[in-house]
Amino acid sequence: MTLNSEMRSKSATDLRTPKRSHEYRRKTIYSKSPILSSKNSDFHRTSKVSFSPDYLDPCDSASNSDPRKYYSLPHTYRHRRRPYHPVQRHTSLAHPEDVQHRPKPGHVDPVEFKRRLEVIKSWMSDFSDTQLTLLISGIFPSLGSSQLHFLSSQLPDHNPGLHHLCPSGCSDPFSLLPLHITYNILRLLPPVDLATAGKVCSTWRHHSLAPSLWQTLCERPPWRLSKEGCVAQLERWRGGSTDWRQVFVERFKLRRAWMGGQCHVRTFEGHTGGISCVQFDGNRIVSGSHDKTIKVWNVKTNSPWSVMTLAGHSGEVRCMHLEGNRLVSGSTDLTIKVWDLSISVNWSSIACRVTMVGHTDTVRCVQMDQDRDMVISGSYDTTLKVWELKTGICIKTLRGHSAPVLAIQAQGNRLISGSGDKTIRIWHLDTGYCATVLAGHNDAVTCLTLDREEQRIVSGSLDRTIKVWSIATLECLNTLDWMSNEGHTGVVRCLQADEWRILSAADDKMIKVWNLETGQRLVTLKSHSDGVTCLQFNDFYIVSGSYDKTVKLWDFTVC
Repeated sequence: MTLNSEMRSKSATDLRTPKRSHEYRRKTIYSKSPILSSKNSDFHRTSKVSFSPDYLDPCDSASNSDPRKYYSLPHTYRHRRRPYHPVQRHTSLAHPEDVQHRPKPGHVDPVEFKRRLEVIKSWMSDFSDTQLTLLISGIFPSLGSSQLHFLSSQLPDHNPGLHHLCPSGCSDPFSLLPLHITYNILRLLPPVDLATAGKVCSTWRHHSLAPSLWQTLCERPPWRLSKEGCVAQLERWRGGSTDWRQVFVERFKLRRAWMGGQCHVRTFEGHTGGISCVQFDGNRIVSGSHDKTIKVWNVKTNSPWSVMTLAGHSGEVRCMHLEGNRLVSGSTDLTIKVWDLSISVNWSSIACRVTMVGHTDTVRCVQMDQDRDMVISGSYDTTLKVWELKTGICIKTLRGHSAPVLAIQAQGNRLISGSGDKTIRIWHLDTGYCATVLAGHNDAVTCLTLDREEQRIVSGSLDRTIKVWSIATLECLNTLDWMSNEGHTGVVRCLQADEWRILSAADDKMIKVWNLETGQRLVTLKSHSDGVTCLQFNDFYIVSGSYDKTVKLWDFTVC
C-alpha cells in the first residue's frame, strides 16, 4: 500500500467517524468536578437522571454509568457537602422545536382543541332541548368578557341575532303574561313612560292605547278635575265612546300650563270705578264695582253690546254670590239684593226680585244657599245675619265679633267668619252658637275660604300673610309670608282653594298660586296695573278684578 492510498484511507475513516471533542470536554468536566464526583453518590445519581435527556447523548449513557476517577486534586482536598438545589432547566438550552410546540398555560394544542370540539358537538347533537339549555346555563358563569361581548354583538341590531330561529315576539315579556297582569304593570308607569312604551312595537302600542289605562291616569290627583270640570270636558263625547287618551292629553297640557303660568289673558273694560267683586260660572262673568253697578259679561265675547248692566244699588257694590241664575249682592247702601239672571233666545227676566234691609252698616260679604232657601251676610256693624231667600226676612242674627265682619264661608251647618278683630269664628247655623275662635293673625282677617274636601281653612289678612288651619285639630298648619315663602308684599284681598292649590290676590298687583299641601309657591301671575281685589277660578280659567277698573280672564286651555 502506498503512502497516498494509506492517507486516503485514513481520511475516509476520519470522515466517517468524526471526533466529538465537545463531548470529551463534557465528560472530563463531569468526571473531574468535585461536586459531581463519585464520592457524592446521591447527587451523582440525581444528576444522571436530570442531566441525561438534555446534556448527554444516548450513546454516552454507558460511559456515564461507570465514571472514571481522576486524582488531579490534592490529597489534602476535603469535599464539603452543600445543600442540594435542583438544576433549573434553561430555555436557551432547549431545542427550538420543543419550545415552539410546548403548550402554553391555559391553552390547548390546536389539533387537540379541534378533537375536543368535535367531541362536544357530538355530545350536543345527542342532547335534548332541555339538556342543551342546562348545558348553556352551566357554561355561562365560566364565560369571560370576550365571550360575553361576542354574545352581545349577536343581539338583533343589524343582523338576525340570537333570536333568528325564535317565533315572533319571543323576547316580549308581555307575551308571557296574562293580559290583566300586563295592564297592572302598565298602570304603574308615569304618563310619559307609558307613551314611550307605545313606541316599542305594535303589540306594546296596542296595550298602551287601552282606554282603561288612560282613564286611570285621569283619575289620579295631579290630573283630576272637579266634578263640574269633568262634565265640561266630556261634553263633546256625549253619545259616543270617550277617547280617554285624548282626555288625558288635554289634562296633561292643562296641568303643564298651570304649573308654568302659560295662559292667554283677555281684558274686559266697561266699569268706571274699581272692581270690588267678581263671580264666574264658566259661561259668564259678573262683576261689581265702586261705580254702583253690576255687569254681566259673556265669556265668549267681550263686545260692548253683549254686556248687561244691573243698576239698583245706591252705593258701591262690595260683595256678590252667583248660584245658577240667582245673584245676591251687598252694598254700602246697607242693603242686600237678589237678582234673577234668567235669559233665553226670546225673552229675558233679569231683574231685582228681593231687597233685604236690616244691617246698620256696609254689607261686606254674602253667601247664598238655594237648597236651604237661605242667604247669610256679614257687615261692618260686626254682626252676621241669616235671611230667607224668597221673602227677604231676617231669620237670625249672630253676634260675637268685636269688629267688622269682612269674610264668611258657609258649608252645611257650619259657618266660618273672619273679622277686623283678627279672629276667625266657627258657628253652628242651626243654633247660632259660636263653637270655636281661631286667633293667629296680627291684623284684620280680610278673606277666607275652605278647601274642596272641607278639612282646612285658608285665611288672608292685612298683615300680608296667608294661614292654613286644620278644622279637626284647630291648629295652624302653615303660614305663607313674603319672607319665607315668596308671598305677597301687600294686603291679601281674596282667596280660593280646591283639592291641591290655593289662589291668592293682593294689593301688590299679583296673583299667586300655591301648593295646598306644602305651601310652596308654584307660579306668580301679573297683568293688572293696580291692586287685585278679587278673583274666582275653576279648572280652566281665572277671573280677576282690580282697582284698575278692569276684569281679566286668564285662559289656560289655549297653551
